[in-house]
Amino acid sequence: MARVPDEARRARVRLVLSLALTLAALLFTLFGSLADAPFVGWALTATVAGVLVTTWFGLDAWITHRSARERLYGSGGITPMTGAKRQR
Repeated sequence: MARVPDEARRARVRLVLSLALTLAALLFTLFGSLADAPFVGWALTATVAGVLVTTWFGLDAWITHRSARERLYGSGGITPMTGAKRQR
């Protein structure tokens, strides 16, 4: 298996960190709402923002992984670099 390029690794690290912070904010919101705390509105706003950022980083990680894989293995089609003969 080929080594994962640095940009794909950085994208995955951003995704995992964002997911961890979003889950922590979700638990903070949940326990705050159960305790009827006054900061629940701000915590809910932070959780929604975290979900949006995590979705963005997920798309970034997916696109970066796909482009790195295509760079390593090609697009999967017949290209002049594959040595395939042209059909007559």
